Formats: sequence, structure tokens, C-alpha cells
Amino acid sequence: SRLDIFHRNEVDLVPQKAALKTKDSIAASRMSTGATVKDVPALPFIQALAAHFKEGGQMEIPDYVEYIKTASFKELSPYDPDWYYVRAASIARKIYLFGGMGIGGLAKVYGGRASRGTRRSHHKRASRGVLRHILRQLGEMKIVNKKKGKKGRFITSTGQKTLDVIAKQLCSKLTRAEFYDMEIKEAKDEVIEEGEEVADEVADE
Repeated sequence: SRLDIFHRNEVDLVPQKAALKTKDSIAASRMSTGATVKDVPALPFIQALAAHFKEGGQMEIPDYVEYIKTASFKELSPYDPDWYYVRAASIARKIYLFGGMGIGGLAKVYGGRASRGTRRSHHKRASRGVLRHILRQLGEMKIVNKKKGKKGRFITSTGQKTLDVIAKQLCSKLTRAEFYDMEIKEAKDEVIEEGEEVADEVADE
């Protein structure tokens, strides 16, 4: 009968499903050993990469870094004394994720709302001189580079390796979120008899 054929097919599929589960578990264990920039949160990664730039000593910080502003609409310079490394790390991450970004695109991303007093505020771009200086430094470190016939900057193989190594080190220190290990329980339909429904309606009244 059709029912017997269905049960036979279900029995044949059981070892196949078990094999698929074992393959998935093996793949998951292999994937957990490595990580890329896309697998870690932005804030701790930028902080770790900025510390790496500062400890490496390859970046030449301009003498006027304490006095310059990041945009014309800013009132003061950044309070963080290491803001140059933080901005360089953020730019390196942006180019890693979105290849082909140039100075104009970065100026738009790092821009902000310019206050105009009682008038409506407008978006203004960030200072291009700071971005150009940082891109030049990243280019000398062989983290980003230009491609022939294309606009913008792209991450190099050396830069991708450096950023992925830092992401892997950071991923091993971060705690896994609890909701990843939560088990989803299937909802069971409860059978309610007619007498129970009447009793519930009387109790509500």
C-alpha cells in the first residue's frame, strides 16, 4: 500500500539524516577554529586594531594631531589622544568590508550633522586631508592599495591577513552569546474539551 511505501522511505532516510548531522557537526567544529573581520563586533575589533597600529610604530603621526579637527563643523578636536589610530583602524575595516571606497566616500561616511543655530541642520562631510593622510599611511604599510583601472582603495593580501589574525585572536577571547545555544521547543497543540471551554467562559464572566 501507499502507507507501507511511505514508511519504507522514512526508514531509508534515517541513516542519511544521521550522516548529514555528523557532517554538519564536523563542519561547525572546523568553522569555529577560524574567524574573519565579519565574525567579530566592530567596536572591540577597531580598538584591538588601533592598539596594534600604536604598538607597531609604523604610522607617522603628524605633529599637529592634537589641534586639528576631524571636520569643519566640529567645535573641538577629539578628546581621545589616540584618535588617529582609531580612525585608521576604522578606515581599514571599512575598506576590508566595502572595497573600492575613496576619499569622497569616506568623507561622507565620517561626516555628520552640522549645527546651524536656529536653522535646520545639514549633513556635512568630514575633513578630506585627515582621510588622505591616513590612506597614505595605510598604503605605506601595505594594508590598502589602488587597483589599476578602478577607483578607490582595496584591501591587500597582507592587510587581509593582518586584520583576520587580529579578528581570530579577538574571537577566541569573546564570550559566545547565550541565544546561539538555546534550543527551540516545538509548540504542542493542546486538546481542550467542550466542558473546559464553558467553565473558562463562566470564570471570565
